[in-house]
Amino acid sequence: MDVSRPALPRVVVALAVFVAVAPLAGCSTDGPPGTGGDGGARGTEDGATPDPTRPVDGAVEPGDASLPDGGPGGTCSLGARACDSATTERICDDVGGAPAWVSSPCPAGQSCDIDRCVPTCADECLLGSTEGGRSCRLYSESAGAFVGAGPGMHTLARQHLAFTRANHLSNGYVTNTLFRTPALRDIDRYTGTVDAAEWTGSYLAAESLRLMSTRSPDAETNVAGLIERLAELFEITGTPGYMARIWGPLGRDRLNDQVANEVFNDTTATRTTFHGAPAYYHGYTSRDMYSGVMLGLGLGYDATTSEVHRERVREVVVTLARELIKERRAVPVRVRFNAFGSWQTLDQNWDMTNTVLIPNEMEDGRVLIQLGTEEDPSDYEQSILSGAREFLPDMRTVLHQAPLIGGVIPAIPRSGSAVMLASFLRLAIHATEGIAGWEADHDAIEGYYLAHRDGWVPIMANRSYVETVDCNDSYFGKAIVFHSAYSLLRLEPESPFRTAVQRELLEGALYPEVRGHLNVYFDYIGASQGPSGLVSTGVLDTARSELGDFTAPPKLSRAVDNRARYAGNAECENQSMTPVAIRDRVPLDFIWQHHPYRLVNPYAHDRHVYPPVDYLLAYWMGRSYGFIDEDAADTCTRWE
Repeated sequence: MDVSRPALPRVVVALAVFVAVAPLAGCSTDGPPGTGGDGGARGTEDGATPDPTRPVDGAVEPGDASLPDGGPGGTCSLGARACDSATTERICDDVGGAPAWVSSPCPAGQSCDIDRCVPTCADECLLGSTEGGRSCRLYSESAGAFVGAGPGMHTLARQHLAFTRANHLSNGYVTNTLFRTPALRDIDRYTGTVDAAEWTGSYLAAESLRLMSTRSPDAETNVAGLIERLAELFEITGTPGYMARIWGPLGRDRLNDQVANEVFNDTTATRTTFHGAPAYYHGYTSRDMYSGVMLGLGLGYDATTSEVHRERVREVVVTLARELIKERRAVPVRVRFNAFGSWQTLDQNWDMTNTVLIPNEMEDGRVLIQLGTEEDPSDYEQSILSGAREFLPDMRTVLHQAPLIGGVIPAIPRSGSAVMLASFLRLAIHATEGIAGWEADHDAIEGYYLAHRDGWVPIMANRSYVETVDCNDSYFGKAIVFHSAYSLLRLEPESPFRTAVQRELLEGALYPEVRGHLNVYFDYIGASQGPSGLVSTGVLDTARSELGDFTAPPKLSRAVDNRARYAGNAECENQSMTPVAIRDRVPLDFIWQHHPYRLVNPYAHDRHVYPPVDYLLAYWMGRSYGFIDEDAADTCTRWE
């Protein structure tokens, strides 16, 4: 099997009517400290319908298919057919003596495939949920009856999904959960909200891959709702390109108010009015949050058949891209630097690009820039910009303007920033390709991208700044780069640039850092987006087996002590010499961002539960690229 360029399965291709957004609710908990790193103008659909699943060198490109005879409100030829959504078909019929489109829902047990409703078995509801006297149960199409859920990876995915939506969503955003008692029935409070944006983006990515793999109506509805939630993270701040970590209404429920009060205590939250009601949002968003959100929005854009939600994604990603390509002149800054043995502070005006300016984080209306650290003033790689969110491939392009010492500041290549910046711009180009009303944005962003991307490749591949003797303390940074490398390579058409990123970043620098770590998510990204042979069939077999050993819900922060099973590393406290198998792994929020060597769980708590987005994302990525086979064929969830 050639695992280097698997094609995503075909899904419904159509313009869509509005998909109703299901209410989202959930929860969170006490746990280890957060491990975070550091609306444009509306367009109009031109009648061309992007094919969200056409494989192009691992990417999905718009413009490959079109609806017959225009969109839903256009003219049509009698008898023509199309899909409006995964659950609605459209037929051109004689209406009042003229041909017109007539939409109708698919019958129970059917979904719309290509241009008509056909019998299918795709999840239409959330396993175990109830509604109006009905219960959502597993149905066997071959048996023609409802059945119990058997063992297997798909069953595990359904169970984790149900637990997530019942217990891990604070105002729709993924969090940890602290229950009142070890029975894990009543939620005490949500925690881990500092990383809510990244894990909600990863959750959208998982649900988008599920939708592309199964055409599940339940996945379609959830994808639409999650796109709305992520778009609101940008909308609520009121600042173009600036994204909140999480937001919620105030005064509506105890759990949500607890989250707000916690972030108010550290002064990083803002009170505001949103949707006409009191609300808060948690700001000071780190860049890893953006990488997870863009991962989800990109896959969501390609998975959904709702042009309403594609437009929501388009507005978000284009607005961010506009900010990042601006050549800003004379930005007011307050620069703090060390010269002549003491710290100096000066107010100046600097030029900068690849940044989002955030006025409510500025100091006296100025971006605060500190060069170096208190401990080491010459450690320019650790310089801080407050009042701006920067994605600078080389920090020297800004820091060289510092008085007195600017000339001695060396190049500061930053692989993660280069990959994130490229992937964000690539997504904006993808979302505006061939879309009427967005031509100016498309051309401006693409022009900037093409002019700079080749120069970013050596920066992407320069991983020399990554600490190799820090006992894996910075391992989480690898997830940031893998998120964005996947997004970039998935969307980039075949080109010398794509080949260079594959070879120099993924094969030459990034994947060798994690080879053999039993990190299924990283293995699947390497196999699906890297050059042929980067990840062997044997490694993929091991990855599938390891993922099959993932814990069933709840993902409790249980006590773990692996010291009797794995030899300890004398140089790194509480770490083994070899990767710990997933069945023995210390539970953490998103295990793929944590090193695989932890021996003992220092955060054990019998009421603390982590969300299983890590399993859902790895499982559906494996399913989408053919690394994992369906082990629950002919079964789906249906209402009884």
